[in-house]
Amino acid sequence: MTRPLKILLFVLSVPLLILVSWLTYHETRVPQNEREVLNRMIELLKEQRYDKGAQIAQNWVKDTRRDASRDWVMYDQIAFLYVAKAYNKPGSRDDSVRLAQENLEKSLGLFENQNQGDISVELFEIGGAYERIGDISDKQKCESYEKARELYVRQLASIKGDSYTAYGKTILLEPVRTEMRKHLDATNVKYMNAGCQSH
Repeated sequence: MTRPLKILLFVLSVPLLILVSWLTYHETRVPQNEREVLNRMIELLKEQRYDKGAQIAQNWVKDTRRDASRDWVMYDQIAFLYVAKAYNKPGSRDDSVRLAQENLEKSLGLFENQNQGDISVELFEIGGAYERIGDISDKQKCESYEKARELYVRQLASIKGDSYTAYGKTILLEPVRTEMRKHLDATNVKYMNAGCQSH
């Protein structure tokens, strides 16, 4: 091999080695906190790598060295990934819907076991995920809309008062309730249009 050819191969191999090293680090890095986990999940969502995003969050939840009090947030996000997968990859829709529902149930269970001192809209968010599942599911449409309705009603009942103040900001609660009522009304219409029977 001639000297110029060796130099050319060396010059070409260095950027390739850097790229391979970066890709390896990028794929194998372990998030150090919840924000890094959520940011990595967003990256993978944009790349439509839903299962990898869910795997990162599941690994985070299984790590016993961290505070598990907010695991319901991770299960919410895993469910959101699977709802997005169901929308974008119809071939795996039934499996994605099932996985989304499983993670929403985990989130709801953990959330309900916490001391609910502050106002939270978690039930509304979980209800919204169930509503979206109803929108895309053929087999779970009625059950999902019914679960969404139940959670919206519970959320509305839990928001009391005219305003809520936290971190120096005051939020008027009537617009929040109005938004929730819109979702409840829309879900009721979808439920009826799907021919669902009330239980």
